[in-house]
Amino acid sequence: MPDNNTLIAVSAFSGLAGALLTQTLTGFFAYISDKRKSGTDLKNQLRNKQIEIAEAYYFMTGETMAQVKKNINYWTNRNRSDASFAYLQKEIKKLDARLEQLNTENWKHNLVSLYFQVSLSLDEILDTNTRTHALYLKTLDIADQLNKAKKEEQELLLGQYNLAIFDLCGQYELLYQMLEQDMQKVKTALLHSFKTT
Repeated sequence: MPDNNTLIAVSAFSGLAGALLTQTLTGFFAYISDKRKSGTDLKNQLRNKQIEIAEAYYFMTGETMAQVKKNINYWTNRNRSDASFAYLQKEIKKLDARLEQLNTENWKHNLVSLYFQVSLSLDEILDTNTRTHALYLKTLDIADQLNKAKKEEQELLLGQYNLAIFDLCGQYELLYQMLEQDMQKVKTALLHSFKTT
């Protein structure tokens, strides 16, 4: 028959083992819970940042696309009356100034490639802008030559002018389509992030 001291020692050891086991399991479950909560918080922070960047991107890209369409309209409707052409020129200048202001104030839209797989990288945007500006300046140069040309030179310059406008509008259309595709990619990725969490 076990003596009382052994019985007390076994009981105390059992109680201690039970307490240690309970503390260990409680700590383990708290660790797992904290880790899961931390992961959820991180995912929420990422999604919130994606939403913020996507909203800025959508706003700025929408404004840019509107500007591109106005430029296409301006160049394809250049044969209008002097009054309507002057009005279109004034509108384009106002839109250019507004877009420049928006670009300065809304720098977050430039971060879109950090959070989304868009096809237009910053380098491609700069290349596209460079090509567009070159075509625009070529069109203006030919228009200036056309205004100063003698009657016999005007027909050749008019053909070059129309071709330059066609190239410029084609470049604007290409830019518009690329922006439209990237907007769709951002939208799809953002909607997917809501479905997976």
